[in-house]
Amino acid sequence: MLHRSLLLLYLAVITSSEILFLAVDLPLKGKRSPPNAIWPHPQEIQISNDLLYIRPGHIMISSDMEPCDIIAKAIQRYQPVFFPPKLTMHQPPADTSNILRSLTLNVLDNPQCEQYIQYNSNETCNPRFQHRGVLLDSSRHFLPVPLIKKNLDVMAYNKLNVFHWHFVDNQSFPFESRTFPNLSRQGAFSSDHVYTPEDVTSIIEHARLLGIRVIPEIDTPGHTYSWGKSMPELITVCWANGKPYQAIYGQHGEMEIFNPIEPRVYSTMDALLREVKSIFPSNYIHLGNIESIVSNFVRRSNPNISRWMTDNKINSTRDLHSYYANRILDIMRNISAIPIVWQDVWDEKVELPPGTIVQIWKGTSDDDISDEWAPYLNEIAGQGYNVILSSPWYINYINYGHYRTNTTIVNLEFFKYYEVEPLRDFSGSDDAKIRILGGEACLWGEFVDGTNLLARLWPKTAAVAERLWSAASVNNSKDAQFRLDVHRCRLLRRGIPAQPILNGYCGNYELSMPNAMINDPAFNYDISPATDLITTTIKSNSATSYLFDAISSMITSIFASLLLLMNITLATISFKY
Repeated sequence: MLHRSLLLLYLAVITSSEILFLAVDLPLKGKRSPPNAIWPHPQEIQISNDLLYIRPGHIMISSDMEPCDIIAKAIQRYQPVFFPPKLTMHQPPADTSNILRSLTLNVLDNPQCEQYIQYNSNETCNPRFQHRGVLLDSSRHFLPVPLIKKNLDVMAYNKLNVFHWHFVDNQSFPFESRTFPNLSRQGAFSSDHVYTPEDVTSIIEHARLLGIRVIPEIDTPGHTYSWGKSMPELITVCWANGKPYQAIYGQHGEMEIFNPIEPRVYSTMDALLREVKSIFPSNYIHLGNIESIVSNFVRRSNPNISRWMTDNKINSTRDLHSYYANRILDIMRNISAIPIVWQDVWDEKVELPPGTIVQIWKGTSDDDISDEWAPYLNEIAGQGYNVILSSPWYINYINYGHYRTNTTIVNLEFFKYYEVEPLRDFSGSDDAKIRILGGEACLWGEFVDGTNLLARLWPKTAAVAERLWSAASVNNSKDAQFRLDVHRCRLLRRGIPAQPILNGYCGNYELSMPNAMINDPAFNYDISPATDLITTTIKSNSATSYLFDAISSMITSIFASLLLLMNITLATISFKY
């Protein structure tokens, strides 16, 4: 897509400013950003110095695709984005004629209102990678539905298109299953900490309107302690010193992983995976299968499993894990669902079905930029499997956030994510390179809940978003820090409590200031699961005018979800003024 940026005159109180040093004697390096900088950077952009005014009561936004609920609701949703409710608006000069009056999206070549984005949906903006995701963990701490929706909004602002929902684990089972209702009744933290079928449907629908696929993760055979609260027959009893129900802390608890020789494990998984597939339209289910070394400790200790392994000529716990994985993969074949697995299954030489996606998490470094994961990309893609990368983008790893050189100080929390180049050490064929689908920023929830989710994620995850969306040549981190600082202010104006990138300030809409929009109804959601859309009415006066971000930023935002959901090859934007 071609983006045209028009310069508009400031008429609203949207202050944005950075201080050009983190320490007076260590000035920041890099090209300073204009106040309308686009994030993530598009594949192609043309800049114009033409000036336009905008009157919110006059501008009309329309589309040639009618009816299409995706477009119609995007236009509605973006009203408070264009015209933030609390910001002061002023009249343009009396003799002004250069006023933008209308904006039209014309979709050419096979226009259709695709109801749900798929893995192979045509994204005409030509992003570098097609899988651009965020993993949220809502088992270790429950994440309320309105907060998940708000995070979906900011994902769309950053052109991220996959929500990887890790919603069950050892700590809790908040997913309310109609097939096995006791899993959440006894496995959730409380009856208030569950996702009802209506909640799940509401989140999927909200994501659909934003051009985001929702992929659920049912992590087994480990991480299943919460299942045992209602179905203890599924869980392996751990032994020590000849006694059952013995914990060896640092290795395993009393009961914590599935018993691979128990037939009811597979009948339960068959029924649950069928239910999950019927709810989530993406046709992909993440199966987890992580950290088999814990399974090895547990299974080696249980004499019943040891005897079964001998009787069935299974010679190692690795082979036993492969046995389990193959049984679950057979279920996925039977229900025509496509599996995603953590790389542990591949490590154990399990033959995966065609189309399987392997998610790389090993080689993670929490203190510097590490390419230890690069050999995995080469080998897994070279074997014909699709791959997504997460190792360098574990957002839950945090530190102080600055790195000092002899001449400057940089924000390490930004640089270490932005400076990752997924293909830097890739040496495979062109066919193998195509199988590297993209990556995900992962936020595991041991120390994250609703109080810090959005601030922990943003704007650091925006660095990952640009790496996955923009051309490989867009990689100057010193320049990018200034653009991201501008984008951070933009997120504040859209109600997202994004953390600072540089010293300085944004305006009087920062948290707890008079015009703060973090808690404004225009950018938040009712706790009712039936509430899917922002319904706030934006008050405006035809005599007022408002300058918002450059037209290019507006267009890329308003139609990000639309273009992802339509199989189109060309889109044109027309203006009238």
